[in-house]
Order: sequence, then structure tokens, then C-alpha cells
Amino acid sequence: MAVWLGISADELVAMYRARFPVLQQYEENMWFDATGRRIAKAHQQHGYGQPKDAWKQLSSHENFPLEANVPEGYEGPLYRADRVKEMRAAHAEFTRRMRAAGWEPGDTEPPGAAPE
Repeated sequence: MAVWLGISADELVAMYRARFPVLQQYEENMWFDATGRRIAKAHQQHGYGQPKDAWKQLSSHENFPLEANVPEGYEGPLYRADRVKEMRAAHAEFTRRMRAAGWEPGDTEPPGAAPE
């Protein structure tokens, strides 16, 4: 939607940073295992069925937060939530798809729409 509305990736990131500071704090302490199961520090953000000691196991690595231990019951490799990076990648991909379908920045109708 942002691409179609003419919102750049930088503008989208700026909106996220300005409007969602609490979400950013939660996501700084959120990891996912290879199957997509969430492991979070904040109890209100725990993933489904997350044991109480999962975060403690994850964060016990000597190089944490650069590296993390895979908690018992989870599958490696682990990855850390990075909404800004993922937002930029999604924006680039949707821009590519829209242009491949014939859309150009400034178009107000979806590709292939009949002119009125």
C-alpha cells in the first residue's frame, strides 16, 4: 500500500520510528527460531508456549546479543527481529512487482485498470 500511495521506504521507516517506540523496544528483545516460534524477553510478548526460562537460556551466550544460545525445545538457527530491514526489503520487492505489472510512481490507478 505504501508503494502505491507514493510513500518511500525512508518515509515508512520514519513513520514506524515516530509512531511505534514501544513496539521497537519489544522487538529489540525478540528472536525467532527456524520454525518461526517467537522467543521474547517481555512476558507480555512471549511466543506461544514459551517456557519461562527460554529467554534466560537464549541470552546466556557470552556474545549476546550478537550471538544467542538455542533454548531447549527450539530449533536453530535463530534470527532476530529487524522490522526496519524487513520493511525496506518488502518496499523494494513490492516496488519491483508493481513496476513489472506496468505501474509507475504517480499512477493513481492499479495496473491494467480501464481508464474512465
